[in-house]
Amino acid sequence: MMRNLEPSNRDALTGAASEAALLRFTEAVLELAQHPGPPVGFLHIDIDGLAEITAHLGAAATEAVLLGIADRLHEGVRGHDLVGRVGDGFGICMPDLLPAQARGAAERLRRALAGAPVPTPAGELGVTCSIGLALAHGPFSGAAALLAQARLALLEAQLNGGDRVVAAD
Repeated sequence: MMRNLEPSNRDALTGAASEAALLRFTEAVLELAQHPGPPVGFLHIDIDGLAEITAHLGAAATEAVLLGIADRLHEGVRGHDLVGRVGDGFGICMPDLLPAQARGAAERLRRALAGAPVPTPAGELGVTCSIGLALAHGPFSGAAALLAQARLALLEAQLNGGDRVVAAD
């Protein structure tokens, strides 16, 4: 489900929240997350081989892939999660998730993204994604720190061949 965001808080291409809006939302959620309750999960998602798609098939194919992935992410999250653009990929803030639930949600999304080809002007393309997962409690964590942890986990996923979920330590 998409949140009601002003156009200035949305990514122009995908309609997902802008990175700034996603980080503000994450900061607000962290303010409310208290120990010993469930932590806040943050997923950082990159499309494997996106630069190659752009180089070989052009910007229109890349845009179609981004739109297809954004649609699948929006369909695959709960109503109170927020999908946003982060760099060339996506981020998702997922409040109130136990670690096993967060890992399960990330794996489910990874499978959904790879499960069916994405229609593009160049034909249908199979895509995979690498996902970094980070968890935090409370206002002392900060959205930027949570994103940085998820980014490091994402880099580990990519360095290990992509198409996988890696959780931050």
